[in-house]
Amino acid sequence: MPLTFWIALPIAFAVGLIAERLGWLKPGSAWAGALVGGLPLWAGGIPAALAVIFFVVLGAVASRLNQKSRDRSGRTAFQVLANGFPAALGIALGSPTFFLAALATAAADTLATETGSRARWAWHPLKGRVETGTSAAVSWPGTLALVGGAWLFAPWAMWLGVPVLAVVVGGMAGALADTLLGLWEDRFAWWSNDLTNLLATATGGLVGWMLT
Repeated sequence: MPLTFWIALPIAFAVGLIAERLGWLKPGSAWAGALVGGLPLWAGGIPAALAVIFFVVLGAVASRLNQKSRDRSGRTAFQVLANGFPAALGIALGSPTFFLAALATAAADTLATETGSRARWAWHPLKGRVETGTSAAVSWPGTLALVGGAWLFAPWAMWLGVPVLAVVVGGMAGALADTLLGLWEDRFAWWSNDLTNLLATATGGLVGWMLT
């Protein structure tokens, strides 16, 4: 029997507090985790909630393994919302495909960033060869990690009974959109990486939903 929203939300908040204690989230970010985890738990049950936890653990491990990562000390509430809220909203509105494609986007982008930052160099669409870690730049290791990150959500698609290719293609498309949207971060002072991630995950979810 599905949990009511007012039961799912405190459960997700408790998990968020645990994530704070583990250092995966910055202090004061549990409320964001409650939204990102509570909505899927309410609308999609245990499988959807576990998919969110899988993404959180995946991102935390990838950041901890990368000595250059900016997220080794945990993610802020805005980062949590940018990466997870479109997915949570998607499943709350009745689309598990949108939900998983958006999560696949966030996972693909996270792995691409954490892996690509350790490459020798990267390529920027407007600047050519640049240092790794430059916004909107890509590298071969990062690109391979992007593809692998999207495919990690294929088993979740099978578990939730949604088209695997829609989720994977949506994830890759959203992560590629993240790279292109990153170009605007250099042009507008108000355009943050969180905004880029928010639009990218929404794009990935939308592409997945359209392919259903």
